[in-house]
Amino acid sequence: MHFACRANVLLALSAFAVATNGPGGAEHSPTRSRITEAAAADHIDPTVLPFISTAFASIEAIQSPVVAANNTINASATRVDTHVHLVPDWYRALVPVTGGNPTPEWDVQSHLQFMADNSIRHSFASVSSPGSGAYPGDETKSVALARVLNEWSAALVKTYPDRFSFFAVVPLPYVQAAITEVDYALSCLGAAGVIRLTNHEGFCLGNPTFTPFFDFLNSRNSSREVIFVHPNEPHVHQNHTLTSANPTLYPPGAIEFYFETARTFMDLTVSQTLANFTKLRYAVAHVGGSFPSVIDRFMRNYPALAAPSTELYKSRAGPTYNHQVQGLLAYGVPASQLIFGSDWPYGPPLSYLDSLAAIVDAPFLSPEDKEGVFGGNAGVLFGA
Repeated sequence: MHFACRANVLLALSAFAVATNGPGGAEHSPTRSRITEAAAADHIDPTVLPFISTAFASIEAIQSPVVAANNTINASATRVDTHVHLVPDWYRALVPVTGGNPTPEWDVQSHLQFMADNSIRHSFASVSSPGSGAYPGDETKSVALARVLNEWSAALVKTYPDRFSFFAVVPLPYVQAAITEVDYALSCLGAAGVIRLTNHEGFCLGNPTFTPFFDFLNSRNSSREVIFVHPNEPHVHQNHTLTSANPTLYPPGAIEFYFETARTFMDLTVSQTLANFTKLRYAVAHVGGSFPSVIDRFMRNYPALAAPSTELYKSRAGPTYNHQVQGLLAYGVPASQLIFGSDWPYGPPLSYLDSLAAIVDAPFLSPEDKEGVFGGNAGVLFGA
């Protein structure tokens, strides 16, 4: 067990005593004390973040009984949404633009209403790119941001355990710090998996720098670990400076994200990361982006490598049906590895209903296939 998990029981009791018997009010609340002291045990200082007081207040607010009472439950809801994003107000202020577009507003009530309106029973949520990469080149702040984002996400899940699970943010490319964080998030906060971006400060996922991280996840005492791979704006290192590598004049979220996914899965394949770490499963955003369309030609250049297949689950997020998914099935990907994802709240406003209808009406999917896409396949992926 992670040291901070063992310590948290005593820390929580100590914090409760301070909050009830000592001075200081909100500055010494149980939540703030627990998070700060657990972070200190991992040599993390959340106070380096200029908005930390606002973030603490947000974590406390989302745990309040008033917020919890607003949990809208649709008794007939059966769908599982594997691709949604959380956007705390303080994170949106830090990252006002995502993928070249304004970062959307988010609140828990609107998200629950979206779920109720679309028969969604449970959502697997993550913080979209750049996540902890909002502080490129600054390990101290990146590590602190990852911890606070994970504490915030865990607080949401604790308040709505039947409605949400979360993927943990990891402060890569800082590998040792990322191992510490993922250990804490999975062991102490109950994360359902990990979100990895297609590049972390310019390094694709097959880069040998990340091998110790994959090795740690692969060696955990669990049957399978799930890695959700989400596109990020491309970056390159030039003259010891990290710069944007978007090759077009258009927002990277509109075009380059799809090629980012292809690049990083080519990298994972050629580096044999997919083959070497057999306990890892991958949820791939946007039905794999452009990767499926180039697999045949790509694999001809590497005939000794097995094409990645059985451990890749393709999340349908955004307007990807029908032709893209038909092409995916034609490449031999079974329908049992398709999972539903809405991309709420980052998708175009009119896309959600159209995308749902495209799945419901898809003539190339059987009723059993559709049940799998809307929930059963996610159950297999996450071991539910």
